[in-house]
Amino acid sequence: MVRGSLLLVAAFLANTLQSAFARAVGSGMDALMFTWLTFLLALILLIPILVMRRGRDLHTSVLPLHLLRGGTGMGGFLLFITAAKLVNLVNANVLLNTTPLFIPVLAWLVLKQRIPRNLWIALAVGFAGMVIVVQPNATILDQPGDLLGLAAGIVCAVEFLTVKGLNRTESPLTQLWFFLMIGTIFSSLVMIGHGHAITVPQGLLVLASSLCLLSFQFLLIQAYRFADPSAIGAFQYSSVIFAGVIGWLWFQQIPNLGVVLGSVLICIGGALSILWQAPPRAPLPSVSVAGRALS
Repeated sequence: MVRGSLLLVAAFLANTLQSAFARAVGSGMDALMFTWLTFLLALILLIPILVMRRGRDLHTSVLPLHLLRGGTGMGGFLLFITAAKLVNLVNANVLLNTTPLFIPVLAWLVLKQRIPRNLWIALAVGFAGMVIVVQPNATILDQPGDLLGLAAGIVCAVEFLTVKGLNRTESPLTQLWFFLMIGTIFSSLVMIGHGHAITVPQGLLVLASSLCLLSFQFLLIQAYRFADPSAIGAFQYSSVIFAGVIGWLWFQQIPNLGVVLGSVLICIGGALSILWQAPPRAPLPSVSVAGRALS
């Protein structure tokens, strides 16, 4: 549990740093080009690992699922990076972390799965926090950063549901290979005619983002090898703390009281939804049954 929790915290530190690097690049590089270069460099960095494994992670029988995961993963990343460039890091990260709130809602709408009463309570708490952070009013379309962060959370919920299906048959490296390859192809098609030269400092920030993308994926995989997601999933909200500290020290961003209160509610609602979505554990055998089995 401890090892899995620490790995998950490290994973979401890497995820938070990506948004900081995107903001540090500034207006000289838009979010689309940042996303494209991040995916491309991460794919290039992954290739030596795949070569050392002699390509045994390059085959799949569920390409449509990989296409859905790759498309939603790249789209979610692009929305998250765009939000991080428009609003402060706390807003972008806490709205991305609404994903656990949207997963049961999507399962209810699409898969017709029933939502238990206690889970509705968790969702209500989280969505109340979301309203406080976003503060919907007539001017929200003029400053769409919060809406884009919220959209990232919704898109990543679809991606997460797709990953659940892929986990049944696909290895982590196979998933990562198709995720990066498909994301790179999609973003390359969109980038046609929009590329431009970048500076060395910008290139270093993109390289750092690529390393964080790979680190996030690998650390997440390792964390869930040591502990069940329902047991340690709430530690993903450490990213909100990281975002607050990084935003304060690097960009002099101090969230207002409303954002802090909304973030707390989203974290509570999201953490409860993770715990209450956990499948029931099989009961341990009674002493008498175990004794008869031994005898």
